[in-house]
Amino acid sequence: MKNLIIYSTEESAYFAELIGRELGITPSKIEREEFPDGELYHRLAITDKSELFGQTVIFVASTHSDQAFDELEKIGHGLAEMGVKRRIFVIPFFGYSTMERAVLPGEMVSAKINARRLSNIPNSDQGNVFLLLDLHVSGILHYFEGDCLRYELSAAELLRQAISDLKIKDFVFGTADLGRVKLTEKLATHFKTGIVFIRKSRDFMAVKAEEVIGDVKGKNVIIYDDMIRGGGTLLKAAAAYKKQGAVKVYAVLSHLALTGEKAAAKLEKSALEKIITTNSHPISQSKLVKRSKRIIVKDVSGEFVKVIKKII
Repeated sequence: MKNLIIYSTEESAYFAELIGRELGITPSKIEREEFPDGELYHRLAITDKSELFGQTVIFVASTHSDQAFDELEKIGHGLAEMGVKRRIFVIPFFGYSTMERAVLPGEMVSAKINARRLSNIPNSDQGNVFLLLDLHVSGILHYFEGDCLRYELSAAELLRQAISDLKIKDFVFGTADLGRVKLTEKLATHFKTGIVFIRKSRDFMAVKAEEVIGDVKGKNVIIYDDMIRGGGTLLKAAAAYKKQGAVKVYAVLSHLALTGEKAAAKLEKSALEKIITTNSHPISQSKLVKRSKRIIVKDVSGEFVKVIKKII
């Protein structure tokens, strides 16, 4: 497409390539260096900044790390200074989304702070657009300020189809805790099944599955959660369902936000039959995840392409 350019952070390059393939565009390059004192250098690989003047630029970045977030913010500001007409920020995974409120005195509400930082990227005449996917809490959209546009996309249709493809019989949907009840209920309504719950307690990082609410004996259970990081909550919930008589336990996740390959290995050795998820987080591209027979990764880039086409 004319007047359309795609950039990305290094770790989200795979997602930019998928979007570019659908739009018929090859992502452009960014030069990166790290100075001895730790400062990071970025340069868009152009010969003259007039190349970007009046263009629409898509910047793809899962903000799973501080470095990725800082690069998104820095390049967003740089694009504004180069006269880019419109900036579309594709954020498949929005980091710090679980810190959307303060529970203990003195805690930083990082989701709100980071949304404000992105809101401060200078606007152009056609504005900044932020596209996000399955937020931990939809209210995070309201943490963005000013004239920027922000949309929450959904992986629900993609995940529903993946569940259907498994052809699981006699199943109910379950939660890993009481935080994902509404979305789990939507899945149960769509498939016309029952729903069961886990009541858990948490002491900062320590999680304990307390009680199964509902009958799972002789049934398969499909747990829905928006994301998994260390895996403790999900695996304890799966164990609790199995203890109460569930035949097999599956997991459906919007974001595979694992903290590393050790967490992926823990999933691989778990009692979970299959884990269906999306490629929103860069860990989905790790060797361990890619060769896993237990983890099924679905490409969600098409959801972003649909919205981008409407915008441009």
